[in-house]
Amino acid sequence: MLKICSLLLLLLISGITPDENPAPKVFPIPPTNDNSLFYLQRSKNTNAIIYEVNRNEDGNLDPLNPIKIFWIRYASDSTKEDLSYIQSRYAYGLNVRPYNGQKNAFVIHFVSYDKKNFFLLPTATPKKYAVFTNIDGKMAELKKIFIKLNGGTFWFPTIEYVEMTGKDPANQQNVAERFLPKR
Repeated sequence: MLKICSLLLLLLISGITPDENPAPKVFPIPPTNDNSLFYLQRSKNTNAIIYEVNRNEDGNLDPLNPIKIFWIRYASDSTKEDLSYIQSRYAYGLNVRPYNGQKNAFVIHFVSYDKKNFFLLPTATPKKYAVFTNIDGKMAELKKIFIKLNGGTFWFPTIEYVEMTGKDPANQQNVAERFLPKR
């Protein structure tokens, strides 16, 4: 009974009646630049995690740390912010290693999910890179990852689905796939 009263009190304070849903979130599309690879958003809030090519001082890809990762905090003031140690080490960071000994090609895995291969590869445009992965049975250039969360805890969120979207490099058609990550 106490839980029901608390819930009704919260609904009254928030101005939401029990039979109405709050407005759905509008997820902003982050701006792109020559270094943009892809971005990740979660249903938890509108913030975006941006993955970009990390270049050294001479403008070439930094082979020791080829991808720069940061937040755009849309839910507050749209500022950029580095990932925290915990976010980088346990959730949104990447494990990157050279691909077949090549100096400008890399195999990538998320630190939180190593069952899907991603590849950072140079494109036909000089000094331009893209991340490729299998999306809906096709090797495609990854543009966005969306994670639908449904409860859980800080350390073990319940993932309803992951949606990846990208472009088929052969015909530039959009491709998308939803899946439930395997544990």
